[in-house]
Amino acid sequence: MPVGTVDPPRDNLSRLRIQRDVQPVRRSFFGRFLRFVFYLGVLVALTVGAVFWAQKQGMLADTGKLTETLRPRPEVRVAVVSVEKGRSADALVVATGYLESRQQARIGARATGRIQAVNVEEGTVVKANDVLAILEHADLDASLVAVKATAARAKSELVEQDVAIQRAKRDLERSEKAFAAKSSTPADYDKARFDYEAAVARKVSMEAALGLAEARVQEAEQLRENMFVRAPFEGTVISKDAELGESIMPGGMGEASGRGSVVTIADLEHLEVDCDVKEDYISRVTEGQQAEVAVDAVPDKRYKGQVRKIIPMGDRARATVKVRVEILDADKRLFPEMSSTVYFLPSQSADVKEEDKSRVFCPADAVVVTETESFVWILTDKDRTKKTTVTTAESRDGRTEITSGLTGGEKVIVKPAKELRDDVLVRSAQ
Repeated sequence: MPVGTVDPPRDNLSRLRIQRDVQPVRRSFFGRFLRFVFYLGVLVALTVGAVFWAQKQGMLADTGKLTETLRPRPEVRVAVVSVEKGRSADALVVATGYLESRQQARIGARATGRIQAVNVEEGTVVKANDVLAILEHADLDASLVAVKATAARAKSELVEQDVAIQRAKRDLERSEKAFAAKSSTPADYDKARFDYEAAVARKVSMEAALGLAEARVQEAEQLRENMFVRAPFEGTVISKDAELGESIMPGGMGEASGRGSVVTIADLEHLEVDCDVKEDYISRVTEGQQAEVAVDAVPDKRYKGQVRKIIPMGDRARATVKVRVEILDADKRLFPEMSSTVYFLPSQSADVKEEDKSRVFCPADAVVVTETESFVWILTDKDRTKKTTVTTAESRDGRTEITSGLTGGEKVIVKPAKELRDDVLVRSAQ
Protein backbone atom coordinates (compact mmCIF):
# COMPACT_ATOMS: atom_id res chain seq x y z
CA MET A 1 0.00 0.00 0.00
CA PRO A 2 1.41 3.42 -0.83
CA VAL A 3 2.74 5.50 1.97
CA GLY A 4 0.47 8.17 3.27
CA THR A 5 -2.70 6.46 2.31
CA VAL A 6 -5.45 6.02 4.92
CA ASP A 7 -7.24 2.69 5.50
CA PRO A 8 -10.86 2.78 4.58
CA PRO A 9 -13.22 2.53 7.54
CA ARG A 10 -14.47 -0.96 8.28
CA ASP A 11 -18.00 -1.92 9.06
CA ASN A 12 -18.56 -2.20 12.92
CA LEU A 13 -20.84 -5.16 12.45
CA SER A 14 -17.96 -7.21 11.20
CA ARG A 15 -16.29 -6.83 14.55
CA LEU A 16 -19.08 -8.45 16.52
CA ARG A 17 -18.34 -11.96 17.77
CA ILE A 18 -20.46 -14.50 19.80
CA GLN A 19 -18.59 -15.95 22.78
CA ARG A 20 -19.82 -19.54 23.07
CA ASP A 21 -17.57 -20.65 25.94
CA VAL A 22 -19.04 -18.24 28.53
CA GLN A 23 -20.38 -20.14 31.72
CA PRO A 24 -23.90 -19.36 33.12
CA VAL A 25 -24.06 -17.27 36.25
CA ARG A 26 -24.38 -19.50 39.40
CA ARG A 27 -26.73 -18.69 42.25
CA SER A 28 -25.16 -17.88 45.59
CA PHE A 29 -25.49 -20.19 48.68
CA PHE A 30 -27.60 -17.61 50.47
CA GLY A 31 -30.08 -17.61 47.62
CA ARG A 32 -30.46 -21.37 47.71
CA PHE A 33 -30.97 -21.28 51.49
CA LEU A 34 -33.76 -18.74 51.17
CA ARG A 35 -35.42 -20.90 48.58
CA PHE A 36 -35.24 -23.98 50.94
CA VAL A 37 -36.72 -21.98 53.81
CA PHE A 38 -39.55 -20.84 51.58
CA TYR A 39 -40.49 -24.39 50.53
CA LEU A 40 -40.17 -25.65 54.14
CA GLY A 41 -42.51 -22.93 55.35
CA VAL A 42 -45.04 -23.88 52.70
CA LEU A 43 -44.83 -27.57 53.78
CA VAL A 44 -45.30 -26.73 57.47
CA ALA A 45 -48.28 -24.52 56.66
CA LEU A 46 -49.88 -27.31 54.65
CA THR A 47 -49.25 -29.84 57.48
CA VAL A 48 -50.76 -27.57 60.14
CA GLY A 49 -53.74 -26.94 57.94
CA ALA A 50 -54.23 -30.68 57.36
CA VAL A 51 -54.04 -31.42 61.13
CA PHE A 52 -56.49 -28.64 61.90
CA TRP A 53 -58.88 -29.96 59.28
CA ALA A 54 -58.51 -33.54 60.59
CA GLN A 55 -59.32 -32.40 64.13
CA LYS A 56 -62.39 -30.61 62.89
CA GLN A 57 -63.52 -33.74 61.08
CA GLY A 58 -62.88 -36.05 64.08
CA MET A 59 -60.25 -38.08 62.20
CA LEU A 60 -57.45 -37.49 64.75
CA ALA A 61 -57.45 -38.58 68.39
CA ASP A 62 -57.93 -35.95 70.98
CA THR A 63 -54.62 -34.37 71.90
CA GLY A 64 -55.39 -34.43 75.59
CA LYS A 65 -56.16 -38.14 75.60
CA LEU A 66 -53.02 -38.88 73.59
CA THR A 67 -50.96 -37.02 76.16
CA GLU A 68 -52.74 -38.90 78.95
CA THR A 69 -51.91 -42.22 77.32
CA LEU A 70 -48.23 -41.36 77.16
CA ARG A 71 -48.14 -40.08 80.74
CA PRO A 72 -47.44 -42.71 83.51
CA ARG A 73 -50.72 -43.99 84.97
CA PRO A 74 -51.35 -43.62 88.69
CA GLU A 75 -51.54 -46.98 90.48
CA VAL A 76 -54.64 -47.90 92.46
CA ARG A 77 -55.70 -50.92 94.50
CA VAL A 78 -59.05 -52.44 93.62
CA ALA A 79 -61.51 -54.89 95.20
CA VAL A 80 -64.59 -56.62 93.84
CA VAL A 81 -68.05 -55.81 95.18
CA SER A 82 -69.58 -59.04 96.53
CA VAL A 83 -73.13 -60.29 96.69
CA GLU A 84 -74.02 -62.29 99.80
CA LYS A 85 -77.02 -64.51 100.28
CA GLY A 86 -78.35 -66.33 103.31
CA ARG A 87 -76.47 -66.50 106.59
CA SER A 88 -73.16 -65.36 105.12
CA ALA A 89 -74.59 -61.84 104.91
CA ASP A 90 -74.64 -61.75 108.74
CA ALA A 91 -71.10 -63.09 109.13
CA LEU A 92 -69.21 -61.89 112.19
CA VAL A 93 -65.86 -62.11 110.45
CA VAL A 94 -64.84 -62.59 106.82
CA ALA A 95 -61.40 -63.91 105.91
CA THR A 96 -59.72 -65.12 102.75
CA GLY A 97 -57.38 -68.03 102.30
CA TYR A 98 -56.54 -71.09 100.25
CA LEU A 99 -57.72 -74.67 100.27
CA GLU A 100 -55.36 -77.26 101.68
CA SER A 101 -55.49 -80.97 102.17
CA ARG A 102 -55.21 -81.96 105.79
CA GLN A 103 -52.93 -84.78 104.70
CA GLN A 104 -50.63 -84.02 101.78
CA ALA A 105 -47.11 -85.23 101.07
CA ARG A 106 -44.45 -85.29 98.40
CA ILE A 107 -43.50 -88.94 98.05
CA GLY A 108 -39.90 -89.79 97.26
CA ALA A 109 -37.66 -92.84 97.42
CA ARG A 110 -35.71 -93.94 100.44
CA ALA A 111 -32.65 -94.70 98.31
CA THR A 112 -30.88 -93.26 95.31
CA GLY A 113 -31.69 -94.69 91.90
CA ARG A 114 -33.05 -94.16 88.42
CA ILE A 115 -36.76 -94.49 87.75
CA GLN A 116 -37.65 -97.69 85.94
CA ALA A 117 -41.44 -97.26 85.93
CA VAL A 118 -44.08 -94.75 87.09
CA ASN A 119 -47.44 -96.38 87.71
CA VAL A 120 -49.63 -93.31 88.27
CA GLU A 121 -50.68 -90.06 86.61
CA GLU A 122 -52.24 -86.85 87.90
CA GLY A 123 -55.70 -87.63 89.23
CA THR A 124 -55.01 -91.29 90.00
CA VAL A 125 -56.64 -92.42 93.23
CA VAL A 126 -54.29 -94.61 95.26
CA LYS A 127 -54.62 -96.65 98.42
CA ALA A 128 -52.11 -97.03 101.20
CA ASN A 129 -49.09 -99.17 100.23
CA ASP A 130 -49.82 -98.99 96.48
CA VAL A 131 -46.65 -98.92 94.35
CA LEU A 132 -46.33 -95.48 92.80
CA ALA A 133 -42.98 -95.94 91.06
CA ILE A 134 -40.13 -98.45 90.76
CA LEU A 135 -36.41 -97.71 90.67
CA GLU A 136 -33.90 -99.85 88.80
CA HIS A 137 -32.75 -102.68 91.07
CA ALA A 138 -31.25 -105.50 88.96
CA ASP A 139 -28.06 -105.44 91.04
CA LEU A 140 -30.06 -105.75 94.25
CA ASP A 141 -31.95 -108.72 92.79
CA ALA A 142 -28.62 -110.46 92.14
CA SER A 143 -27.37 -109.66 95.64
CA LEU A 144 -30.59 -111.00 97.13
CA VAL A 145 -30.21 -114.26 95.23
CA ALA A 146 -26.62 -114.59 96.48
CA VAL A 147 -27.42 -114.03 100.15
CA LYS A 148 -30.39 -116.38 99.94
CA ALA A 149 -28.09 -119.05 98.55
CA THR A 150 -25.68 -118.43 101.40
CA ALA A 151 -28.48 -118.74 103.93
CA ALA A 152 -29.69 -121.98 102.29
CA ARG A 153 -26.21 -123.40 102.42
CA ALA A 154 -25.86 -122.48 106.10
CA LYS A 155 -29.20 -124.14 106.81
CA SER A 156 -28.19 -127.37 105.03
CA GLU A 157 -24.85 -127.43 106.85
CA LEU A 158 -26.74 -127.11 110.12
CA VAL A 159 -28.88 -130.12 109.20
CA GLU A 160 -25.74 -132.03 108.31
CA GLN A 161 -24.23 -131.08 111.64
CA ASP A 162 -27.23 -132.52 113.44
CA VAL A 163 -26.46 -135.81 111.78
CA ALA A 164 -22.80 -135.52 112.84
CA ILE A 165 -23.88 -134.84 116.42
CA GLN A 166 -26.08 -137.92 116.44
CA ARG A 167 -23.22 -140.03 115.12
CA ALA A 168 -20.79 -138.59 117.71
CA LYS A 169 -23.32 -139.25 120.44
CA ARG A 170 -23.67 -142.91 119.40
CA ASP A 171 -19.89 -143.25 119.37
CA LEU A 172 -19.70 -141.73 122.82
CA GLU A 173 -22.34 -144.14 124.14
CA ARG A 174 -20.45 -147.16 122.76
CA SER A 175 -17.19 -145.84 124.17
CA GLU A 176 -18.77 -145.43 127.58
CA LYS A 177 -19.97 -149.02 127.58
CA ALA A 178 -16.61 -150.32 126.39
CA PHE A 179 -14.79 -148.24 128.97
CA ALA A 180 -17.13 -149.53 131.70
CA ALA A 181 -16.43 -153.10 130.57
CA LYS A 182 -12.72 -152.29 130.58
CA SER A 183 -12.50 -153.26 126.94
CA SER A 184 -11.21 -149.86 125.77
CA THR A 185 -8.59 -147.45 126.93
CA PRO A 186 -9.29 -144.13 128.59
CA ALA A 187 -7.84 -142.41 125.54
CA ASP A 188 -10.49 -143.92 123.31
CA TYR A 189 -13.20 -142.81 125.69
CA ASP A 190 -11.83 -139.25 125.92
CA LYS A 191 -11.63 -139.00 122.12
CA ALA A 192 -15.26 -140.02 121.72
CA ARG A 193 -16.38 -137.56 124.38
CA PHE A 194 -14.38 -134.69 122.88
CA ASP A 195 -15.69 -135.45 119.41
CA TYR A 196 -19.26 -135.21 120.65
CA GLU A 197 -18.69 -131.95 122.53
CA ALA A 198 -16.92 -130.47 119.51
CA ALA A 199 -19.86 -131.40 117.28
CA VAL A 200 -22.30 -129.75 119.67
CA ALA A 201 -20.14 -126.59 119.85
CA ARG A 202 -19.83 -126.52 116.07
CA LYS A 203 -23.62 -126.57 115.80
CA VAL A 204 -23.84 -123.44 117.96
CA SER A 205 -21.39 -121.69 115.64
CA MET A 206 -23.29 -122.84 112.57
CA GLU A 207 -26.59 -121.60 114.04
CA ALA A 208 -24.97 -118.17 114.50
CA ALA A 209 -23.75 -118.29 110.90
CA LEU A 210 -27.27 -119.16 109.73
CA GLY A 211 -28.70 -116.25 111.72
CA LEU A 212 -26.18 -113.91 110.09
CA ALA A 213 -27.06 -115.22 106.63
CA GLU A 214 -30.78 -114.74 107.27
CA ALA A 215 -30.13 -111.18 108.53
CA ARG A 216 -28.28 -110.43 105.31
CA VAL A 217 -31.25 -111.77 103.40
CA GLN A 218 -33.53 -109.38 105.28
CA GLU A 219 -31.11 -106.53 104.60
CA ALA A 220 -31.01 -107.33 100.89
CA GLU A 221 -34.79 -107.58 100.77
CA GLN A 222 -35.12 -104.19 102.48
CA LEU A 223 -32.66 -102.61 100.07
CA ARG A 224 -34.70 -104.00 97.21
CA GLU A 225 -37.94 -102.81 98.83
CA ASN A 226 -36.47 -99.31 99.00
CA MET A 227 -36.53 -99.30 95.21
CA PHE A 228 -40.36 -99.34 95.33
CA VAL A 229 -42.03 -95.99 96.05
CA ARG A 230 -45.29 -96.70 97.89
CA ALA A 231 -48.21 -94.50 98.95
CA PRO A 232 -48.16 -93.86 102.72
CA PHE A 233 -51.90 -93.13 102.85
CA GLU A 234 -55.01 -93.15 100.70
CA GLY A 235 -55.34 -90.14 98.45
CA THR A 236 -55.17 -88.67 94.97
CA VAL A 237 -52.10 -87.89 92.92
CA ILE A 238 -52.14 -84.11 92.41
CA SER A 239 -48.65 -83.71 90.94
CA LYS A 240 -46.29 -85.92 88.99
CA ASP A 241 -42.81 -84.67 89.87
CA ALA A 242 -40.55 -87.09 87.97
CA GLU A 243 -40.58 -89.07 84.75
CA LEU A 244 -39.20 -92.36 83.47
CA GLY A 245 -35.39 -92.41 83.42
CA GLU A 246 -34.83 -89.53 85.85
CA SER A 247 -32.65 -89.97 88.90
CA ILE A 248 -34.09 -89.87 92.38
CA MET A 249 -32.13 -88.84 95.43
CA PRO A 250 -33.55 -88.43 98.94
CA GLY A 251 -33.51 -84.73 99.68
CA GLY A 252 -32.63 -83.82 96.08
CA MET A 253 -33.24 -80.17 95.26
CA GLY A 254 -33.01 -80.10 91.47
CA GLU A 255 -31.49 -81.56 88.34
CA ALA A 256 -27.93 -81.29 89.67
CA SER A 257 -28.57 -83.54 92.67
CA GLY A 258 -31.51 -85.54 91.32
CA ARG A 259 -35.24 -85.29 91.91
CA GLY A 260 -36.36 -85.37 95.51
CA SER A 261 -39.83 -86.79 94.95
CA VAL A 262 -41.77 -88.80 92.38
CA VAL A 263 -45.34 -87.64 93.01
CA THR A 264 -47.37 -85.51 95.39
CA ILE A 265 -50.53 -87.03 96.82
CA ALA A 266 -53.26 -85.43 98.89
CA ASP A 267 -56.31 -86.59 100.74
CA LEU A 268 -59.03 -84.69 98.89
CA GLU A 269 -61.74 -86.11 101.11
CA HIS A 270 -60.60 -83.92 104.00
CA LEU A 271 -60.01 -80.35 102.83
CA GLU A 272 -59.68 -77.23 104.92
CA VAL A 273 -59.14 -73.52 104.40
CA ASP A 274 -56.00 -71.93 105.79
CA CYS A 275 -56.97 -68.30 106.36
CA ASP A 276 -55.71 -65.27 108.28
CA VAL A 277 -58.03 -63.41 110.65
CA LYS A 278 -57.21 -59.89 111.81
CA GLU A 279 -56.23 -59.62 115.45
CA ASP A 280 -59.07 -57.16 116.04
CA TYR A 281 -61.65 -59.83 115.16
CA ILE A 282 -60.06 -63.04 116.45
CA SER A 283 -62.16 -62.80 119.63
CA ARG A 284 -65.24 -63.47 117.47
CA VAL A 285 -63.84 -66.82 116.27
CA THR A 286 -63.97 -69.99 118.39
CA GLU A 287 -63.12 -73.61 117.71
CA GLY A 288 -66.14 -75.56 116.50
CA GLN A 289 -67.84 -72.40 115.20
CA GLN A 290 -69.95 -72.79 112.06
CA ALA A 291 -68.83 -71.13 108.85
CA GLU A 292 -69.66 -70.89 105.18
CA VAL A 293 -66.94 -71.24 102.57
CA ALA A 294 -67.16 -69.63 99.14
CA VAL A 295 -64.70 -70.97 96.56
CA ASP A 296 -63.98 -68.73 93.60
CA ALA A 297 -63.84 -71.72 91.23
CA VAL A 298 -67.33 -72.89 92.31
CA PRO A 299 -69.43 -69.71 92.41
CA ASP A 300 -72.78 -71.51 92.47
CA LYS A 301 -72.33 -73.22 95.84
CA ARG A 302 -71.53 -72.38 99.46
CA TYR A 303 -69.86 -75.15 101.41
CA LYS A 304 -70.47 -75.87 105.07
CA GLY A 305 -67.46 -75.31 107.28
CA GLN A 306 -66.39 -75.58 110.88
CA VAL A 307 -63.45 -74.01 112.69
CA ARG A 308 -61.06 -76.88 113.36
CA LYS A 309 -58.15 -75.07 114.92
CA ILE A 310 -56.94 -71.60 115.87
CA ILE A 311 -53.16 -71.57 115.66
CA PRO A 312 -51.87 -70.03 118.93
CA MET A 313 -49.36 -67.78 117.19
CA GLY A 314 -49.80 -64.30 115.76
CA ASP A 315 -48.15 -62.69 112.75
CA ARG A 316 -46.48 -59.52 113.97
CA ALA A 317 -45.94 -58.03 110.50
CA ARG A 318 -49.49 -58.62 109.25
CA ALA A 319 -51.32 -58.40 112.60
CA THR A 320 -53.23 -61.62 111.89
CA VAL A 321 -53.84 -65.01 113.44
CA LYS A 322 -54.01 -68.18 111.36
CA VAL A 323 -57.25 -70.16 111.51
CA ARG A 324 -58.03 -73.49 109.85
CA VAL A 325 -61.60 -74.22 108.79
CA GLU A 326 -62.51 -77.74 107.69
CA ILE A 327 -65.05 -78.23 104.89
CA LEU A 328 -67.75 -80.68 105.91
CA ASP A 329 -69.29 -81.32 102.48
CA ALA A 330 -66.33 -81.24 100.09
CA ASP A 331 -66.91 -82.58 96.58
CA LYS A 332 -64.84 -83.39 93.50
CA ARG A 333 -64.82 -79.77 92.33
CA LEU A 334 -62.49 -78.70 95.12
CA PHE A 335 -58.71 -78.93 94.89
CA PRO A 336 -55.82 -77.67 97.01
CA GLU A 337 -54.54 -74.11 96.45
CA MET A 338 -57.94 -72.78 95.33
CA SER A 339 -58.68 -69.31 96.69
CA SER A 340 -61.57 -69.22 99.16
CA THR A 341 -63.51 -66.84 101.37
CA VAL A 342 -64.63 -67.93 104.84
CA TYR A 343 -67.70 -66.42 106.52
CA PHE A 344 -67.62 -67.04 110.26
CA LEU A 345 -71.28 -67.27 111.25
CA PRO A 346 -73.02 -66.25 114.47
CA SER A 347 -74.68 -68.94 116.54
CA GLN A 348 -78.38 -69.41 115.92
CA SER A 349 -81.11 -71.74 117.02
CA ALA A 350 -82.38 -74.51 114.79
CA ASP A 351 -85.76 -72.80 114.14
CA VAL A 352 -84.20 -69.70 112.57
CA LYS A 353 -84.53 -69.79 108.79
CA GLU A 354 -81.97 -68.44 106.37
CA GLU A 355 -82.96 -65.47 104.23
CA ASP A 356 -82.78 -65.81 100.48
CA LYS A 357 -82.50 -62.08 99.80
CA SER A 358 -79.25 -61.02 98.14
CA ARG A 359 -77.24 -58.25 99.78
CA VAL A 360 -74.39 -56.24 98.29
CA PHE A 361 -71.22 -55.59 100.26
CA CYS A 362 -68.31 -53.31 99.49
CA PRO A 363 -64.98 -52.82 101.31
CA ALA A 364 -65.48 -50.11 103.88
CA ASP A 365 -62.29 -48.28 102.88
CA ALA A 366 -63.59 -47.91 99.31
CA VAL A 367 -66.55 -45.75 100.37
CA VAL A 368 -65.90 -42.01 100.48
CA VAL A 369 -68.28 -40.18 102.81
CA THR A 370 -68.70 -36.40 102.59
CA GLU A 371 -71.17 -33.97 104.14
CA THR A 372 -73.48 -34.22 101.14
CA GLU A 373 -73.02 -37.71 99.70
CA SER A 374 -71.42 -41.14 99.82
CA PHE A 375 -69.72 -42.45 96.72
CA VAL A 376 -67.19 -44.96 95.40
CA TRP A 377 -64.75 -44.87 92.52
CA ILE A 378 -65.40 -47.68 90.03
CA LEU A 379 -62.69 -48.96 87.69
CA THR A 380 -64.24 -49.45 84.25
CA ASP A 381 -63.30 -52.05 81.67
CA LYS A 382 -61.16 -49.40 79.95
CA ASP A 383 -59.16 -48.77 83.16
CA ARG A 384 -60.81 -45.41 83.74
CA THR A 385 -62.27 -44.04 86.94
CA LYS A 386 -65.99 -43.46 87.34
CA LYS A 387 -67.60 -41.79 90.32
CA THR A 388 -70.75 -43.58 91.53
CA THR A 389 -73.03 -42.36 94.29
CA VAL A 390 -74.14 -45.11 96.72
CA THR A 391 -76.43 -45.55 99.68
CA THR A 392 -74.86 -47.39 102.59
CA ALA A 393 -76.16 -49.39 105.51
CA GLU A 394 -74.33 -51.10 108.38
CA SER A 395 -70.55 -51.52 108.33
CA ARG A 396 -68.99 -54.55 109.97
CA ASP A 397 -65.70 -56.40 109.73
CA GLY A 398 -64.32 -54.00 107.16
CA ARG A 399 -67.40 -54.37 104.92
CA THR A 400 -70.16 -51.88 104.21
CA GLU A 401 -73.54 -52.98 102.98
CA ILE A 402 -74.68 -51.10 99.86
CA THR A 403 -78.42 -50.70 99.46
CA SER A 404 -78.33 -48.78 96.18
CA GLY A 405 -75.81 -47.73 93.56
CA LEU A 406 -74.01 -51.07 93.13
CA THR A 407 -75.28 -54.44 92.00
CA GLY A 408 -72.24 -56.63 92.67
CA GLY A 409 -69.22 -57.61 90.62
CA GLU A 410 -67.96 -54.05 90.11
CA LYS A 411 -64.31 -53.22 90.72
CA VAL A 412 -64.01 -50.42 93.25
CA ILE A 413 -60.88 -48.49 94.16
CA VAL A 414 -59.78 -49.08 97.75
CA LYS A 415 -58.47 -46.09 99.72
CA PRO A 416 -58.76 -43.68 96.79
CA ALA A 417 -56.55 -40.60 96.72
CA LYS A 418 -58.22 -37.26 97.46
CA GLU A 419 -56.99 -35.80 94.17
CA LEU A 420 -58.61 -38.58 92.12
CA ARG A 421 -60.88 -37.30 89.38
CA ASP A 422 -63.51 -38.75 87.07
CA ASP A 423 -62.54 -40.41 83.77
CA VAL A 424 -58.83 -40.72 84.66
CA LEU A 425 -56.74 -43.49 83.15
CA VAL A 426 -55.22 -45.56 86.00
CA ARG A 427 -53.34 -48.79 86.51
CA SER A 428 -54.52 -51.56 88.83
CA ALA A 429 -51.94 -52.73 91.35
CA GLN A 430 -51.07 -56.42 91.14
